[in-house]
Amino acid sequence: GFGDQEGLGITKMHKYFDKFGFGKVTGISLANEQTGTVPNPDWKRELFDDDWRLGDTYFTSIGQYGWQVTPIQMLAAYGALANGGKLFTPHIVKGEMGQYEDIDLDPWALSIVQEGMHMTTNYPGGTARSLEKPYVKIAAKSGTAELDFAKARLNTWAAGYWPYENPKYSFVVLMEYAPYDNRLGGTKVAGDILDWIHENRPEYLEAVD
Repeated sequence: GFGDQEGLGITKMHKYFDKFGFGKVTGISLANEQTGTVPNPDWKRELFDDDWRLGDTYFTSIGQYGWQVTPIQMLAAYGALANGGKLFTPHIVKGEMGQYEDIDLDPWALSIVQEGMHMTTNYPGGTARSLEKPYVKIAAKSGTAELDFAKARLNTWAAGYWPYENPKYSFVVLMEYAPYDNRLGGTKVAGDILDWIHENRPEYLEAVD
């Protein structure tokens, strides 16, 4: 929880993790897709022979602890945030049908998340300011995954969608095994990619009609 607000708890949190497709394959037509890891009491008991504690819930709620996700899981989840709650099965072959599951998101809660992602890229102090562009409005979130106990290396993420007002594309950029002091890598690279698209394929920055 936060302040006088009661927290969800790990059981209810897992309901939403499952809705967004974490801990299971997306169904993309690639071999050996991994499910990732979503920490929970059973997982901790089996792996560490230890009980779940409140601190474990806190760390899990912000994507730390034993979390493991694939870029394609993140892409599908951010796509659902962009399109109003449709979790699509991703495909890499043109012409394959776009199957999806409606994950029934509360419109008010979704609008708060979308606004926060827009502020992250466009307001002072936002962690994804590298994605503030004059030619398109981006909604995004940065992420930093500390690796091993020494924490000398990081995986840095940038994930989001565009255009903010009428989304057409979701994206994920992951820079693996970066030096610990390189916390802007994912958003910086994503910003450079957007600049290239703007200069070379601007039609991909247009909104849905």
